Parts: sequence; C-alpha cells; structure tokens
Amino acid sequence: MGLTLELAYDDPKEICTLFQEYTDMLVRESPSFAGYLKIQHYDAELDDLRGKYGLPGGRLYLARVDGAAAGCVALRRLDEARCELKRMYVRPPYRAQGISAALMDRILTDAREIGYKKLLLDTLPFLTTAIAMYRRRGFVEIASYNDSPLPETIYMELEL
Repeated sequence: MGLTLELAYDDPKEICTLFQEYTDMLVRESPSFAGYLKIQHYDAELDDLRGKYGLPGGRLYLARVDGAAAGCVALRRLDEARCELKRMYVRPPYRAQGISAALMDRILTDAREIGYKKLLLDTLPFLTTAIAMYRRRGFVEIASYNDSPLPETIYMELEL
C-alpha cells in the first residue's frame, strides 16, 4: 500500500467530496446531525476551507493510497492553547489499514509543532472504532466545549 499524506488546500474538490461522504454518513446514523451542520456553517466551510483550517494555525490533509483519495483530517485553531480535530474520515474500502492512525500521528505532530497545549474533539457514540482509537491515544472525556445541540455528543481532550 502506497500511503501518502498531503496538505490539501490546492485540491478542494477531493476534500469536499470526502467531507460530504463523512457528513452524509453522520446524518444517516443521526438525522439530527443535519441541524448541527447548520450551526457550524458547514456550507461556508466547504466554500472556504482555508478560512477554517488554513495555515499557520490549522491543517487540512488528504490521505492517498496508490494515488486514490482514501481519507482526510483537519485541525482548527480554537485559541492560542487549544485546537480541534475535525472531519477525520477514511473511506470504507481503506479502513483497518492504518490510515486513520497515520492521519492522527500527522495532526498530533503538527499540533505540538504549532505550540498547542490541548487537542479537543467531539464525536458521536456510534463511532465506536474512532472512539477506541482516541482513547488509545490518551484522549479523555470532558465537558462540552461547543454549542452542539446533540445531547449524545461525546467531548474529548488530549494534553499535548
């Protein structure tokens, strides 16, 4: 498997396709997630990926396997000390091949190099494989840090 991770600012079409696959899956599993996407101004996010995930405080990666788009991840600045993991997604045919681990390693390295002290995320209970990976990496559950209207949202944090 030829896995590469690349900054994806110059390839918004592929990133937007992956983001849409990810959010479509979330809405299928939890229909009320559609309302949360509106609160997050998701359409505007897709129109201006650099605005939310741009350098120097953010990151946006595309994972490719033998040249094919396989997954993505984003990092968003919350404040000087905290950042947020966003849009971690690997397409089903590429799962269980270490791609999410490679994306997570890259984001953790970048977050530390930028100087962040904490990495936060929110997730949903049905994403059991992702939650298990986060826990293995040292993430712990915390109180809500955003305005998610979904009561089932799980909030996690990692001290960097």
